[in-house]
Amino acid sequence: MVRKLKDEQMPRPTMSESDEKLAIALDFGTTYSGVAFCFANQDNTKPAAIMDWPGDHGISVPKIPTVIAYGKQPPGFFKWGASVAELDTGIIGIKLLLDPEQERPTYLPSTNAQRDIRMLPKQPVEIAADFMGAIYKHALDEISKTVPKAYMDLCSKEFVLSVPAVWSDAAKNATLLAAKRAGIHPVTLIKEPEAAALHTVKTLDFSIKKGDAFVVCDAGGGTVDLISYEVHQVVPNLQVKEIVPGTGGMAGSMGLNQRFAQAVQNLVGDEQWFPLKKSKAWAIAQRQFDQEVKKAFRGDPDEEYFVNFPMVDLEDDPQSGLVSNTWRMTGSDLARIFNPLIEDVLKLIELQVQASKLKRPGTGVSGIMLVGGFGSSRYLMLRAKSRFPDIQVLQPQDAWAAIVKGAVLSKLPGQASVMSTSSTKHYGTSMDALYSSAKDWGQPTFIRRDGSTGVEKVSAFDLCTVAAVRI
Repeated sequence: MVRKLKDEQMPRPTMSESDEKLAIALDFGTTYSGVAFCFANQDNTKPAAIMDWPGDHGISVPKIPTVIAYGKQPPGFFKWGASVAELDTGIIGIKLLLDPEQERPTYLPSTNAQRDIRMLPKQPVEIAADFMGAIYKHALDEISKTVPKAYMDLCSKEFVLSVPAVWSDAAKNATLLAAKRAGIHPVTLIKEPEAAALHTVKTLDFSIKKGDAFVVCDAGGGTVDLISYEVHQVVPNLQVKEIVPGTGGMAGSMGLNQRFAQAVQNLVGDEQWFPLKKSKAWAIAQRQFDQEVKKAFRGDPDEEYFVNFPMVDLEDDPQSGLVSNTWRMTGSDLARIFNPLIEDVLKLIELQVQASKLKRPGTGVSGIMLVGGFGSSRYLMLRAKSRFPDIQVLQPQDAWAAIVKGAVLSKLPGQASVMSTSSTKHYGTSMDALYSSAKDWGQPTFIRRDGSTGVEKVSAFDLCTVAAVRI
């Protein structure tokens, strides 16, 4: 199969530059992952996403499934991405096992993270490293097709890896360890909604002005992450600052797939469900729901979608829409699957909007930007517009690739910057202070060595990152 990068406008780097740099970003997602790159020292350069992947059958897309399947022979052999066949026992959602302490919504099927980890052929960090290493090696092969080998060898490589805004420190450390084992080192981390903001704001810099504020909602496969920004400066270089710390939750679109599976089980009953879920018919139905129905649903009760379960003998249930191994799903059926997750996403957006209003009394936010795979949902867009009628809701055309392209932009100097971020944690040291009846009334006290009354306090400071991220 012949592969080529689809960014026709990408300038070719010249050999006259010194200290050449190649910036490479990896968006290691729960359900889909992607890579983008840029030769950083070139004028008017733009990030280009890798568009061709093993097993993609000639279809050019900026992301491939985050799935890996290990074979028995030879030792260590595995398939990854689109190369994993439908009936292979592929491992999905491995990213979530890097942070098993994340709270799951009650409307999703229960799971035991420690049990899931014990059933894996390797530890989650090792599996993540195998996948990252495979996608990185393929990306280098694709990038090397665009420039002479001598120039490629000349370039120093800078890596950036996007992570959810709500990722715990332990999960960030596990992600960095996996990247290092994959040969992606040294690497810097960037919050997914921050990366999305860099890309989205840059593409909209013609229509924004100083003082504008907006919420970035990165709704992906596993997590939904949000951060609010204010435009600090437009010219000569675009500058934005974070006004509300990142928030998020486990309301990604993988939950839609899980709720679809539960709906099918309820439709056909346990006796038919257990053999069905082991068949190729179920793999076909899952793919049809994930790649067609989920993306097309607009929220109209009169919509109809047909999901097929070929080569099985399911009992007809015309009243529920199941006839001849085909389920006629109505808009109402889909709304029941979508609504709990949509409602969670809207609540997260609302919290950011309210927090921004407190920081900016009388102004609040002027825009909400939906990015990520789930962020591309037509139904989510419709519901967001309905919930926030006085705020402009935007869906960038390349919302699916916004994170990985924005992560690359964070490595490009001279055009714009995220000036600062907000504190997400408070740290301090315990200290003994002299008791003050005015300040410490009601607090537990003790007698100090000198006989005075003391009270235990915390000498605190904020952990706040000042970013030197540029696009």
